[in-house]
Amino acid sequence: MAHVSIKDRSHQFVEAAARVIAREGIAAATTRRIAAEADAPLAALHYCFRSKDELLDEVYNFLSRDYARELEPMQSDLTLEESVREHAKRIWRRMLNTPHEQVTTFELLLRRNRMKSGDEMERAIEINRSMYQGWVNSTVSIFEAGAKTSGVADPRDLDIIARSFIANIDGISLQHLADPDDERSWQLVEILIDSIIFQILKRNAVGEQP
Repeated sequence: MAHVSIKDRSHQFVEAAARVIAREGIAAATTRRIAAEADAPLAALHYCFRSKDELLDEVYNFLSRDYARELEPMQSDLTLEESVREHAKRIWRRMLNTPHEQVTTFELLLRRNRMKSGDEMERAIEINRSMYQGWVNSTVSIFEAGAKTSGVADPRDLDIIARSFIANIDGISLQHLADPDDERSWQLVEILIDSIIFQILKRNAVGEQP
């Protein structure tokens, strides 16, 4: 049997956990079921992760901190408008290709609502905050790179615009998961793209530089 590194094995368990959570919910996502989903020994899971909570933390990280790295690569010289358009489209393509990731994201974000302990709830809120911050940071960096290419040295309000972008992606995703319609969902993504570009242009007067 070919050797599998701890890093690769851990990633297998994280992806397997995301699939199990999406399909059966967090409560049903036992370490035994996750190991079976990954087609790996349960002992290997416990070797990579000390507990289910530690594994869930890595699922959070995979769906937030590492999410941008899993997306299709983008060119480095795109304009601001091109950056918004390409980033939105690659996110939506990934949502259509791996919808279970979005379902798992919603499950994890709502997990705190099922907790009774104040300490557990505070920790969950902090993880949720960190999860969103990971998405915001990666989105802002993409928009900033596009702004630089477009000649905007110090773009304003990108943090709140990025949060609006993410909130709309979440909303379109939820609607699509509840009532799938590819054509309608792509139309909503196009409307979101136009809206975000308009807000950035409005706040930064791109194209009106002397």
